[in-house]
Amino acid sequence: MRVFVPLILLLTVAWPVSAQVDLPPPATSGRERLVSVVPVDKAAELDELFARLAIARDRKEASGLETEIRRRWATCGSATCDLMLGWTQDAVASGDAAGALDLLDELTVRRPALAEAYYRRGTLHLLAGRLSPALGDFQTVLRIEPRHFMAMKDLAVLLEDLDQHERALEVLRRLQAIDPHFDGLSEAIEAIVAGSHGRDI
Repeated sequence: MRVFVPLILLLTVAWPVSAQVDLPPPATSGRERLVSVVPVDKAAELDELFARLAIARDRKEASGLETEIRRRWATCGSATCDLMLGWTQDAVASGDAAGALDLLDELTVRRPALAEAYYRRGTLHLLAGRLSPALGDFQTVLRIEPRHFMAMKDLAVLLEDLDQHERALEVLRRLQAIDPHFDGLSEAIEAIVAGSHGRDI
């Protein structure tokens, strides 16, 4: 039973179920690259928000913290890059996915450690059925920012649809440690564990 929104069901391009997807390591080496982009004070603010997220009392509190974290991810400290991120959102809203992709491609060149650019590009690839680049972008996001809960959720959904349940569960366990009240997380973990009977996981 799918708990997270099954965007993968919208896709038309098949992916070999035998393919193995390498997960980004949980180590924080990628965080060092992120700090080089985010000012030290802003990085400290993010750290504080994540500390609060890990001990949030309920879904309502977690949701507010998630929103604040995502708002901060959507800025990079450069007026030009912030403007380009805004343009990508406008392009998607107007149905110009190709234009949004062009902007995001340029952003990843200008700011190669900007996790949000890879995440937005990955979601566009996912919706268009380009699974290989979508997976690559989500993995890059997690190398830069290992706490990116949205990328974890999307990567877990992809891994499940590739029948890589053990790897999907590993990603969800990481997500659970970061954001215990993430919407639908407990049900998603339970669904994988319940379905593990009769298969190795």
